[in-house]
Amino acid sequence: MHNYETLIVLKSSHMVLNRNLKDITHAESLVTPAQGGNSINWILGHIIVSRDDIRELIGLDKLCGDEMKMYHRGAENVDPGELVEFKRLLDMYNEGQKMIEDKLKEIDLRDDNEKYRMVTFLAFHESYHTGQTGILRRIIGKEGAIK
Repeated sequence: MHNYETLIVLKSSHMVLNRNLKDITHAESLVTPAQGGNSINWILGHIIVSRDDIRELIGLDKLCGDEMKMYHRGAENVDPGELVEFKRLLDMYNEGQKMIEDKLKEIDLRDDNEKYRMVTFLAFHESYHTGQTGILRRIIGKEGAIK
């Protein structure tokens, strides 16, 4: 199978992220750590925006428009009331998963070293942020989801 390792990373991140986000309400998704940092809502939105970079690299249309600009790296902080509804973000993330998996099974990124490098980096980047959601889950008072 083409892109086997990248698929494993993205499928694993998908599974862990969904476990970490299970039973999180919109209000809980807006909680930020007292010491500073981003909320689960922002991290999930940021992952979706970053997945648009993957989508573009592998020949799929982007999912995000201007309504997601606050989730880009380096974006100015916005009022939590301006963030996208958490359930909508989770639906966007999950709906895009199969499309990315199917496309990665059909193409071979090894034919283009730059695309391969970027998609591999973005898969790692997603895993990094996925791990943050596990910590944030505990910060909002929920039991850890990965045992």
